[in-house]
Amino acid sequence: MFKTMKKVWRYIAKYKKLLVITLTAMLIVQGLGLLAPLIVKSILDDYLVGIERPWYETTEQEGSVLYEGTFYSQEATSDSVLSVVIYEGKYYVSFDDVPMGNKELNGSTLTVITQEKDVFTYQVTQLTSDEVLGFYQPFVRPLTILILLLTLRFFLQIVFTYIQRISTSMINVNIVRDARKDAVRSLQKMPMTYFESEPAGKIANRVISDVGGMMNLFSTIMNLLVNASLSVIFAYIGMFYLDTRLALLTFLIFPLVYVWLRYFTKKLNKIAVKVNEMASMITAQLNEIINGINILQIFNFRKQTEDRFNQLSSDFMKEKISENILHLSIGWNMIRLIGSLVTAVIVLYFGQGYLNVAGFVVTAGIIYAYNDYLSRLIEPVGTLFREIGNLQHSMVRTERIFKIIDGDQEDGTYIEIPRFKGHIVFDHLWFSYSEGTPVLKGINLEIKPGQLVGLVGHTGSGKSSLMSLLMRFYDLKPHDMGNITIDGLDISTYSKRSYRQHVGIVLQDPAMFKGTVADNVRFGQHVSDEDIDRILRSIGGSRLVDKLENGIHTMITRAGGNLSVGEKQLISFARAVVHDPAILVMDEATANIDTETETMLQEALEKVRQGRTMVVIAHRLSTIKNADKIVVLENGMKVEEGKHKDLLTKNGVYANIYRSQIKPGAEIS
Repeated sequence: MFKTMKKVWRYIAKYKKLLVITLTAMLIVQGLGLLAPLIVKSILDDYLVGIERPWYETTEQEGSVLYEGTFYSQEATSDSVLSVVIYEGKYYVSFDDVPMGNKELNGSTLTVITQEKDVFTYQVTQLTSDEVLGFYQPFVRPLTILILLLTLRFFLQIVFTYIQRISTSMINVNIVRDARKDAVRSLQKMPMTYFESEPAGKIANRVISDVGGMMNLFSTIMNLLVNASLSVIFAYIGMFYLDTRLALLTFLIFPLVYVWLRYFTKKLNKIAVKVNEMASMITAQLNEIINGINILQIFNFRKQTEDRFNQLSSDFMKEKISENILHLSIGWNMIRLIGSLVTAVIVLYFGQGYLNVAGFVVTAGIIYAYNDYLSRLIEPVGTLFREIGNLQHSMVRTERIFKIIDGDQEDGTYIEIPRFKGHIVFDHLWFSYSEGTPVLKGINLEIKPGQLVGLVGHTGSGKSSLMSLLMRFYDLKPHDMGNITIDGLDISTYSKRSYRQHVGIVLQDPAMFKGTVADNVRFGQHVSDEDIDRILRSIGGSRLVDKLENGIHTMITRAGGNLSVGEKQLISFARAVVHDPAILVMDEATANIDTETETMLQEALEKVRQGRTMVVIAHRLSTIKNADKIVVLENGMKVEEGKHKDLLTKNGVYANIYRSQIKPGAEIS
């Protein structure tokens, strides 16, 4: 937990001013909470019930009361005393000093049994309403002040609670924003192996949903460690002020709560991990369903898809129900029951007068104050059990988002480096994704600056792996051998960001992003609309530009759904041209393009290849007939190398592949 909080703290620390405001507001709110019971106690004991304190005969003065022609005051002292007694909501007067104790009225005779079991009887007379008001008259001003103070306290509590919640919310939204930004920044630096092992929907769920765990963690920690701690501290200040012995007795519940909480947390943590993992899997499966909806519909895979999703949802539901049962059985409900029982014991304690010290008088105000402080003491324990579930979920979710933020990242430094000349050498290259199963075996290949080189081979021959190493989607591991150099320097010399400023790629499945055609071609470069239009037309995209209603400013729908595969490939090719790389890799870029578009791209390639080195992974061999060199791979090894005609004359692997692609009876050339 502390390691996780240390990670979260680096985000919270950016907003120390807001944190100080939050903590100050919390302190004030808890301080105001301490005052409330004391004010109410004073109202009850000193004034509302305080009328029962002895009244002494005096002269007319401030605070005196006139009764039957004689002035009385609680501030004076004399031998002549008068007592006001409250019994069953009515007020009586006796010309004796009536002690505190259990009262019983029979006619005009009042019997009082003290705590020492002494019995006294007194003659009393019921007071009229005007006489009662007269006795309360000295209390009007102090009562008014106390009620105003109570009202002011209530108003201030609202104000500072509002300030506390607003400042807490501001911290929350800021740390979530910062964490999401860092997560996205981190994702762009993470190795490709991470994306191969984690479903896209699961990653998206972590960035969108799990980052909220940081917000919940901060809020929960503030409630549990700060607010609850302050509540306990101030409650004990009040309780020790009223009665030290009873305050000490309440410490007996803490060992019980500790053992109980350890057991509760252990069981809850196991469930929380499962619940959060299943929630991510539901998101990941939904992502698969949405992205593959056309395939699911075509192959009538609806029933199987629903069954898989329903099974996952059912498993999630079972774990969630288990969590709710845990909360209801030994969680918050049990705390409420114990809190009620403890309150009953406290009331019984006061009612029976146990553990009283000499001179200590049990009053309605003390009972109210103790009950209030007790509730403030029990409330944090209830909050702990109520929030511990959120804490466990937040911990799990926070740890998962930090696996992205603090995950293994590639070197993201960026420095301007001279443009590559484009001299590429693969020197005795051995490479494997997992140790012991090489996919490239001793590749030796030299590509000179400005050359157009074609890579040919059956599926699984190693073409894409070779180019992935050149693009540095993967780096050589300790168990691999050989190296790759550009212009005589090992490509690992540069950071990946610096290296890729002079390397470009056009993929078989072009990626289209939200925005216009121009946005997808420009892709961060400072290129004018006129240049984008010119580049598209230069590579054979005139028909595409003229067809679109708003030309290059036409919006592209999700994943380029309003464009054909060939049109998307043209945009992807234009994007690479705009970035003007010294080395350009085309990975099966013409595999999904019609013959007419392929012809246009071949013409564009002749223009684009000037001044740069190009490597083309070709499925259609007609695309690379005019290449300076064609390299044939098979089972991870280079088996042939040469020009198109030379390889046909050799009548080897390349010739066999080429013959399989031409029409029967057509002349081989």
